[in-house]
Amino acid sequence: TEIGAWTSLSRFMAFNLRLSGTLPTEIGAWWASIYTFRVNSNALSGTLPSEMAQWSSLGFFNVIQNAFTGAIPAITVSSVCRFALVGAPFGNEFDCPPPANLSTPCTTSAAVITRPCGGTAIS
Repeated sequence: TEIGAWTSLSRFMAFNLRLSGTLPTEIGAWWASIYTFRVNSNALSGTLPSEMAQWSSLGFFNVIQNAFTGAIPAITVSSVCRFALVGAPFGNEFDCPPPANLSTPCTTSAAVITRPCGGTAIS
């Protein structure tokens, strides 16, 4: 896949573009150092690849308003500034429970975690 050649990608922002289909599982390995991943407000479906757990530099993650289902990958969120998975009524229907590192109540609407970068959670 041509997108696999983007091995040093730090930001992927493809939101509100009417994209459809599933995310390739390979993106976890391709983009291990990605900082921003935004695919919100599309028509993407399927599961979030578990390989996303390899992302160690993630700062912003937003997949709201799609049709994702299944388990939420155990993405490292300790340094994440914005982590948005929100589901129904905004599209996604994730399985419960979420990964332990999210430490948020589980509903099918999942989680939005916002922190100052490198800081503590905002209440």
